[in-house]
Parts: sequence; C-alpha cells; structure tokens
Amino acid sequence: MKNLFKSQIAYEILELFNSSKVSKLYLSEIATAISKNDANVSRELDDLIKEKIIKREKVGNKKYYSLNSNYKVLPELKALLSKSHEQNIDTIFKREWLMAEEIVNANPWFMSIPFRCFTNQFVHPGGRAYKYLASIYQDYHLWFYYDKQDTYEIGEHLVDKFLNDLNFMEDVNTKIRFFADKLNTFSKKIPESGLDKQNKETLWKYHQDHEDIHTDYYRYGWIPAAADMFGNNLTNRGKKILKDMGVKDDKIEEYLSLLTEPEKSSLLQEEQDNLTKIGIMVQKNKEQLAVFKELFRKFKEEDVKFFGLYTHSKEYEEKFSEIVRTIKNKIIPEIMTKIEEHYHKYYYTKYLYTEEQGVYSFEHYLKELVRNVNGEESLEASLKEREKDVEKKKKERLNLIKKLDLSKDNIRFFSAWGDFMITKIDRRYAQLFALYKTTFFLEEIASRIGVTLKELRFMKSSEIKNALFHNIVDQNEIKKRVEYCLYYTTKNEEEYFSGDEAKRIVEKYIYKKEELGVLELHGQCGCRGHAKGYVKIVNVISDMVKVNEGDILVSISTQPDLLPAMKKAAAFVTDQGGVTSHAAIVAREMRRPCVIATKIATQVLKDGDLVEVDADRGIVKIVR
Repeated sequence: MKNLFKSQIAYEILELFNSSKVSKLYLSEIATAISKNDANVSRELDDLIKEKIIKREKVGNKKYYSLNSNYKVLPELKALLSKSHEQNIDTIFKREWLMAEEIVNANPWFMSIPFRCFTNQFVHPGGRAYKYLASIYQDYHLWFYYDKQDTYEIGEHLVDKFLNDLNFMEDVNTKIRFFADKLNTFSKKIPESGLDKQNKETLWKYHQDHEDIHTDYYRYGWIPAAADMFGNNLTNRGKKILKDMGVKDDKIEEYLSLLTEPEKSSLLQEEQDNLTKIGIMVQKNKEQLAVFKELFRKFKEEDVKFFGLYTHSKEYEEKFSEIVRTIKNKIIPEIMTKIEEHYHKYYYTKYLYTEEQGVYSFEHYLKELVRNVNGEESLEASLKEREKDVEKKKKERLNLIKKLDLSKDNIRFFSAWGDFMITKIDRRYAQLFALYKTTFFLEEIASRIGVTLKELRFMKSSEIKNALFHNIVDQNEIKKRVEYCLYYTTKNEEEYFSGDEAKRIVEKYIYKKEELGVLELHGQCGCRGHAKGYVKIVNVISDMVKVNEGDILVSISTQPDLLPAMKKAAAFVTDQGGVTSHAAIVAREMRRPCVIATKIATQVLKDGDLVEVDADRGIVKIVR
C-alpha cells in the first residue's frame, strides 16, 4: 500500500485522515500527529492536492485540510488504507511479548524518556537497542513489555561485552554516578515558584534540558537491569564461571552472593544510618530520651488504645504526626538541626513518579526518629553490630577470593557487579528528585495549554511543544489516553493508541492469561536464607497497615516508600526484579531472605497464605 505513494509522509497523512474522527485538520495538527516537520508535511500536502486526493479550505486565518470527497476512488482508497492499517498493526504487535515491569503509580511523561531511549539511544554505549517496546496504561497503572527474544539477546550481548571489556563494565558505574550528579545539579536549578512569570521559551528549555540529561542517564543507567532483570543473563553467567571453576552446585548461590557483596553502603543504607546516628544523640542525652519515651508511651498506651488504630494506617499516622508536633519545642537545637538537615536531604524520596505519592513531611522523619529511639535499647550498639557484620562479610569475601584463587579479571567482574547494586540506588535517588522538581514547570505548562497535570503526562514531547507554542492540543484524545491507552515505540517512532483500538490490540496481541494453579513458585535468589510466615501483599503505602512482625512481604516490586513494612517482614518475595533490584539490595543490607522474579507471586498468593521461603533455591512453597 505504501508503495502507491511517492513518500512515507504522504502515506502517513492519508492514514491519519482515514483513521481520525476529525475530518478537518490544519498543518501543525497533521505534523504533530505524525511527528514530522511542518515544511515536509506542507510539501506532501501540496502534492496530494494536485492529485485531488486532499482538498484545502480557508476558515478565518487558518487553512484546513481534509480528504476530497469528490475523489473518484475515495471509497476504494479508504478500504485499502484500513486494510493496510490492520496489516501494520499485525506487523508491529504480532510477536511474543515479555512483561518487563508493572508499576502501579507510573508517570507516562517520564516513562516515555527511557522508553524512547531503549529503542534509540541505548545503542550507544551498549552496542544494541531494543527493537520494540509496548506499554499499557490504565490511568497511572503501567504494564510494559519487550519482545521476549530481543530482550534475551540484549542481555546476552551485554554480558558478553562485560566479560570481553571489564573497563566498560566499570565505566557503566562511573557514568551512572556522573549523570546522577549532573541530573541533581540541573534539578536544583528548577525554581519552585515564579514560573508563571517565565516566558514559554524558558519553560520549554527546562523541559528539553531535563529530557536530554535524563536520556543520557538512561543510556548507562539501564545497562545493569538489561543485563539481568529479564532473563537472568548476568546471574546465569556468574554461576557458570563458578561451576567451571569446580564449585559444587550447593555452594554456587552462597559464593555468588558473597562475591557480589557491594564494597560500600548504598544511599538507602546511608539514609537509614544517618537517622540512626541522630537517634544515638537522643539516647545519649537523658533529658531528650525522657521526652521521646514519654511521648511514645502516652501515644501507644493511651491515644492508640482510645482510637483503636492500626500501625501505619492513615489515621494512625495522622494522629502520630499530631502528637510528635508537641515535642518540637522540647528538642534541643543541636538535635533539631540534625533532624532538619535529614529532612531537607531526603524529603523527596517518597515522590515515586507522580504527584499522587507526594513528598515526606518533617513530621514523617520525627516519627521515624521516635520509633527508632523507642524501638531499640541501644541504637549505638545496633549500628556497631551492623558495621561489624559488614566488615565480617568483607573478610569472608576476601577469604573466598583467596580460596578460589580468583584471577584479577574475575575479581574485577564480581566487584563491578556488586557496584551495580549501589549505583542502582544512586540512579533512583537522582531520578526521584528530578521527578519532584520537574513537576513545577510541568504544572505551569499544563495551566497554559488548558489541561490538567495528569493529562499533560499523557502527551508526547512534540505534542506538548505544539500546544505550548501553537495552541494545538487534542483534549478529547488526551482524556481517552488517561482512561486507557497503549504506547508503542521503536526506532525513530512512537505512537499512542487509545480507547477501543488500544483495548483490541492489547487483547489480541499482548495480554496473556497466566495459569495460576500452582503450589510452588520459582524465582531467583535476591538474598540467601529461609523463612516461614503469613503472606501480606504490599504494593502501595496504604497496604503497609497489614504487615505484622514476621510476615512474608509479597510485592510486584518494592520501592523506598515501603521500607517501614519491609523492616517488619521476615522475607521478601517479588514478581519482578533482578539482583540489582530494590528488594534484593534492601534484603542484602537487612540480611533478609529474598526471592525475586517469580513473575506471578502477587497473582497466586493472597493475604493470609502460609508460605515457606527458600531463598537459597529461589523457591516459595504454599503450606496452606
């Protein structure tokens, strides 16, 4: 069908008119819809007018274009275009799709940056880009997919590249840190007020600069995930290295875990340690300790009993916030300064993708401090014990390296792999800060183009630019996307399908119903160990109220805002993730058993199920 026309652009123009519910469009609308340059579109429109397929009419100061109803073979042309459209859909989506991630509170505006990067800029420095990516949105709930074979091949390619060039593997970690700093520096410059006085060129520069930096960031930041998260490529290769060295099967998981033990703490652990050190200051001051203990006693024994509240429920936390405010003026300046510094350093870490998560309040950290101070008799002893455990692990690792007589190259390989776990958190913290700060200029742009912040998040960059500079925005289409849409990207292309067409494509080509009648789940070891307990499904903050000490926390994938519940859990089980996932990193730092990448844990298991977790073998068994 495309060969009937002189150019790809001409074909795309006709396909647009044939599929659009709007019969008349002007130049910029057409150019925006097919993501092409205005001048090129104008030239092709002129040719189509000469062929009498398209007609042009002037309404006011604007020229509108539409299909020419007098064109002799218009019905046949439209039938061919429809048939061609279906064939294109079949070509695009008829493949075996692998669900990469499910995120319950995703940000389509932000996610489009890595998605476009994965199918375009990811070719450098990784050497290969993903061929296809499809993502489904139902409101902010996201499911995104890769071509299964393509994903596996990219994982193998990257692991080969690591082993053939250890400098590259180490450089990935260096570049992640470099771009984390660059992204943080840029984000700090975004003003939180006065944007209403900025011109549209300035607003767009914020938008474009962020997109450019974040795209560069993902070229390196996604490499560790791509190497292991979807096909266990890196893990399987690491196991093979050990097996080829003569390590017995029953020791491989143990040795692999020890050899990839990070050599420094993650930002996540640093944040926890910093709050612990403030708690130590409180415990060392008798007067301050008495203030904290009396508040906690009164709250637990009087207020909570009276209100009948549950730990981590919204009502509980609101009441706790109200109570901790009463001790603000009783905290000595030295300690208050430390709490304020901690708050200003980490408040944004709650901002997981959208405004619906928000940021942490000062009272949140004050509550955590009260809990810590009252939760352990000696925080200093606990911190020293953890530091002692870290040093012990380092010695065990060095002894294992000597025992196995590892070559320098193998030492570098496993060390860089362990460092992936640290730079993953570096990447996440920088992104969360950027996500929070970019909200300010996005809100201003949304206000100027007449859409809500959520609606703007469902617009392509080219659409936002045209709306801002040319007042072109299809609000009906955007509203449909918010309700349900399918986003697709490949090299030099990105497209949204919305409404019924999106649902039809998803049902026909992407969605697969899993067979869930299983009593034993198999995944990957995130951290070794065994545990038995009752399942609690925890995907969002409001789920944390369910978790009691010793429960098994089961999640699609854990995030930093779930940390209070993770501290209570005896083990973690996730649908998704690799050895550099948040769950695996936290599990290692907390020394908790963790099974990742089960794919279906949150679908098979339900609250109250009794399970046994054998993380050494990556198995979760349902007892009853």
